Amino acid sequence: MQSKSDFPERRQYERINTTMSVQYRGIRQASDSVINAISRDISTGGVRLLVNEFISVFTRLVLEIAMPSSPKPVRAVSKVAWVRKRPYGEQYEVGVEFMDMPDEDRRGIDDFIERSALKQ
Repeated sequence: MQSKSDFPERRQYERINTTMSVQYRGIRQASDSVINAISRDISTGGVRLLVNEFISVFTRLVLEIAMPSSPKPVRAVSKVAWVRKRPYGEQYEVGVEFMDMPDEDRRGIDDFIERSALKQ
């Protein structure tokens, strides 16, 4: 039997389990066509979302993440890295990789992760 430690950790960044409000839209969609989602965890490199629709791998999204430590949402252009259907219902978990974001927003995520890691 293989244990979890038999498999190398592929993640490049520390992840923090957290629930935050996220809005997203396709990169070519109008800004008024945003869809709501919930984060499950976040890292400097990306976020895992719980969504109510199937989104294809490699789809480019514009995200707005309501960070508890920031008065304005963090914005990022991102790419869907993986998709998993939840066992019950019509929801999906989606792993999203950050592609481009303002330095200030990246620092905000870094600070949030650092503060959260200290509390664990």
